[in-house]
Amino acid sequence: MFRCLIIAACFLTCGAVAAQKPDETAFFEQRIRPLLAKHCYKCHGAKKQENDLRLDSRAALLAGGESGEAVITGNPAKSPLLEYLRHEGDIKMPPKKKLPQSDIDAVARWIKMGLPWPNDPETKSAESNEQLLLRARKEHWSFQPIDNPEPPKIKRQDWPAQPIDRFVLAKLEASGLTPSPRADRRTLIRRATYDLWGLPPTPEQVDAFLADKSADAYAKLINRLLASPHYGERWGRHWLDVARYADTKGYAFTRERRYPYAYTYRDYVIRAMNDDLPLDQFIVEQLAADLLPKQRDPMALAALGFLTVGRRFNNRLDDIDDQIDVVGRGLLGLTVACARCHDHKYDPIPSEDYYSLYGVFANTREPKTLPLLGDPAKTPGYDVFKRELDKRQKVLGDFCDKKHQVLQHNARARVTDYLVRVATKKPEKLLKKLPFISLSANEVRPRVVEAWRRHLTARAKDTDPIFGPWGSLAKIAEARFSADSPEVIERWTSTLTGTKPRQINPLVHAALIKTPPKSKLDLARLYGSLLQTVHAKWQKLGGRKEDADDEAFTPAERQLLTVVVRDNSPTLVPRDRLQNYLDRADRNKYRELEKKVDEHQVRSAGAPPRAMVVEDLPKPVDSHVLIRGTPGRKGKQVPRQFLAALSDSSRKPFGDGSGRLALARAIVAPNNPLTARVLVNRVWQHHFGRPLVATPSDFGLRSDEPTHPDLMDHLARELIDGKWSLKSLHRQIMLSATYCQSSVNRPDCRIKDQENRLLWRMNRRRLEFEAIRDSLLFVAGRLDVTPGGKPYQITKRAANRRTIYAEVDRQDLPGIFRTFDFASPDQSAAGRPQTTVPQQALYMMNAPLVVGQAKALVARTEVTGKTHPKDRLAALYRIVYQRTPDEHELSSGVAFVASAQANAKLNGWQQYAQLLLMSNEFMFVD
Repeated sequence: MFRCLIIAACFLTCGAVAAQKPDETAFFEQRIRPLLAKHCYKCHGAKKQENDLRLDSRAALLAGGESGEAVITGNPAKSPLLEYLRHEGDIKMPPKKKLPQSDIDAVARWIKMGLPWPNDPETKSAESNEQLLLRARKEHWSFQPIDNPEPPKIKRQDWPAQPIDRFVLAKLEASGLTPSPRADRRTLIRRATYDLWGLPPTPEQVDAFLADKSADAYAKLINRLLASPHYGERWGRHWLDVARYADTKGYAFTRERRYPYAYTYRDYVIRAMNDDLPLDQFIVEQLAADLLPKQRDPMALAALGFLTVGRRFNNRLDDIDDQIDVVGRGLLGLTVACARCHDHKYDPIPSEDYYSLYGVFANTREPKTLPLLGDPAKTPGYDVFKRELDKRQKVLGDFCDKKHQVLQHNARARVTDYLVRVATKKPEKLLKKLPFISLSANEVRPRVVEAWRRHLTARAKDTDPIFGPWGSLAKIAEARFSADSPEVIERWTSTLTGTKPRQINPLVHAALIKTPPKSKLDLARLYGSLLQTVHAKWQKLGGRKEDADDEAFTPAERQLLTVVVRDNSPTLVPRDRLQNYLDRADRNKYRELEKKVDEHQVRSAGAPPRAMVVEDLPKPVDSHVLIRGTPGRKGKQVPRQFLAALSDSSRKPFGDGSGRLALARAIVAPNNPLTARVLVNRVWQHHFGRPLVATPSDFGLRSDEPTHPDLMDHLARELIDGKWSLKSLHRQIMLSATYCQSSVNRPDCRIKDQENRLLWRMNRRRLEFEAIRDSLLFVAGRLDVTPGGKPYQITKRAANRRTIYAEVDRQDLPGIFRTFDFASPDQSAAGRPQTTVPQQALYMMNAPLVVGQAKALVARTEVTGKTHPKDRLAALYRIVYQRTPDEHELSSGVAFVASAQANAKLNGWQQYAQLLLMSNEFMFVD
């Protein structure tokens, strides 16, 4: 599937071709198109693409295949396609019979022309990334600097309560529409309380608000709601959707699938919302809290869960892709991850930019020991937890120490085995027959082999006294080695080369003279013998690093010894990356022991909270573009830097460490046109049920303009100038006349604006799953409002805490979550769908949770001492709907209760209470 997406995308990512000349058109039609149709399309056309290479359009040809680029425009000599046609390498096209030389020459001439391809619709419509960038900066709204527009002039001056209203009213007046009347006060307090708390107001709170006749009564209500800890629980959940929060990793094979400390990130988000942490700081901490100056709040380290609570793919490349995606879509509103395999099809994001960000996260790792948040001794049961944890960690540590000792010894003492595998290409079955080979194929560590390859590539130069001769001799073809090697050895072992003495290690010099190699196998044995000899001597002295400088070694021996015992040695098996060097059996054992450690931290109530942090690698390096997203196919190396589309001409690589802190600061920089707009759009979406921009996580070139562009810029500018205060943004929106409108339908307005895009009324909205469940518990008087801490199982009968604290298992999400449109925790969610399906009604009719709350709700009215049916009904309505029932509701309710037949679950009063809980008035907010 990946390949199909790649091929489809490549049709739109290649640069446009200049207008073709008549002679080029004729040449293509007469010589090239017939040749391609006859010999190529069968295996590389629309129906079949051998080697993932397609040759029926210019764009596809330029995209290349699994082996990389097929042609280099204007340069036949460096175009692999010509090599394939000439049958010069492993790939031969056509495979059965080589084309006539005249046809091959025609293809070479065509490449030299620049690959003219007339009447190619893909080519004509394609834009280069540079063209996309220019068009985006010139035309697309989201890439323009955030303006500071003046509120427009309006006719009706008595309606606006906030500048927001002037922008909305101007649009309404231009369309011949008028705003709706202000909602009644009972509706306003219910709307505001649900928006900021996710809970209904109590009857007493409604009464107090209705009795407050002061001019600022509504403003005081908003301030009271914002000051409550319930606010952070409500708005923290909105952010957790964006952050793809879950308490489990997904499919984890043999590892522990639960995160022991994901909840600390959830609690950080709630706390940050309640503290009104500036949103720019909120974002910076989630990307680089560990890199900030001395923390005023050590709990801020938990913010790094933003990078670490996503799905684990058991593949480092996919894990990094997930981090790039949540940063791109979640913070910038750009689908950066689409540029993993090719330049973005629609937006000015080249693959090089993707791998610039890839380099940032590839130079970041999760430490084995996570930092504590606070004093662990304050956690009840900590001592018991710690004793068992130490016991399990010791078993794991002893296993690792033993395996590390064996692997490190073999890597140093069996150097010859590794050098033979680097120097020769003999099959493993032939190597087994060599008497000096001491490591079997399953004992050889591929990472050590690769480390030797890199080491020799870097050192095998004429200036290197140890591996200079290796480099010269390794260049000789195996068939010519015996004949050509004496001359090379003579050059290296002669006293003088020109007028300067040849720099060569004396022991290497003596070995080349005494036993000159007759093959590359001999060359590997010669070097292996030298290195193993000095290593054995070092071992006899104690095998400590400081012994490498002992006077017992000659200078020549010390020089050789540095190859095998220093920190940068290719024989080094890093203790902190031991798992990468284990074979399958040992890796499974390691995971089994590691899982026991993790299980204890998940299950033990005495486990103190820890932050799911990341840290920079000690020596960060830039990453390469992976051609077509394929590991091992390295392209151009790219610096770690911000997106070109959001940078000016002075864009510079990130300088310090991985670059996470610089990236975070670039994301929240005032001149970045996207971040503030994205945040404002998300907030507006949750207040009005519809965002200003229909695609909250995609502000790219294919996104529609905001319904109110100037309003969006006004709010974004207010957010930045207001020190990124989310609570201030709430006040501006919720105190506006626009927000306070009635939700009553007006047919005359609907004719002109069926979807209410111009905001001529408030949108009626169904509650999200969390608000529905929390409200059920709340009106029944059974909601446990204990904040924070470890997650609980929502399916347990005694689970009465707020839903935000329930365990989110991304691998086995409980059905109740899916029934009520819970956001998928597998990726950053732009919003939640709102479905109306039978399962929702069936749940409200039959679920033990709903039945239990109906019983508890009736019990609440019984303790009031009110026995008259109408009084009991009125009490139910006040608790559930925060209003008094009318006469029809009272009479019909009394009649229902009197006639209802008690069943095994509920009596008449309890059935009526359940009906109230199932109603639209309970499930929707006006």
